[in-house]
Amino acid sequence: MDSTRYTRGQEALARIHGHIGEGVMTALGDIAPDFARFIIEFPYGDIYSREGLSPKERQIATIASLVTLGNAPTELKAHIQGSLM
Repeated sequence: MDSTRYTRGQEALARIHGHIGEGVMTALGDIAPDFARFIIEFPYGDIYSREGLSPKERQIATIASLVTLGNAPTELKAHIQGSLM
């Protein structure tokens, strides 16, 4: 495990979703620890931690993508709430 990616991911997750994101990842870690680690490292550690877009711009892009999917209401709600933090 790349601890730098994981640490960046945890910081981004906390910044976007606060303690709720941590709770979700802990619960997911009990069921599927590798999947929880992947979510923290890739989307949050790599994508959300990149330079180039502000956190608000990144959230707008995420929300737009989730809307176009049309089948991710839970994720959409979480990212809308995250964009308001």
